[in-house]
Amino acid sequence: MVVAAHRVAVIGGDGRLRPGLVEAPEVVVFKSPRDGGNGDARRLEAALRAGSFGTLIVLTRWNSHSTTRKLRRLCKRLGVDVVVMR
Repeated sequence: MVVAAHRVAVIGGDGRLRPGLVEAPEVVVFKSPRDGGNGDARRLEAALRAGSFGTLIVLTRWNSHSTTRKLRRLCKRLGVDVVVMR
């Protein structure tokens, strides 16, 4: 599978970037299931499967353990890099 290595997905919180993360066209933010329902999480999973992102940043402070675990497993299977941040 071809992966868009230059694109970064961020999941966590209400869709605003955490201070210190760069806002750029290559960075796409998805709301956590708690803050935005499951729609963003499902869209992220579909985008990861489609090879749209080369890296996923998980903001654990705003995600459940089950969401984090599910996304990490999917990324491992797909060869997508994962960065876990608080």
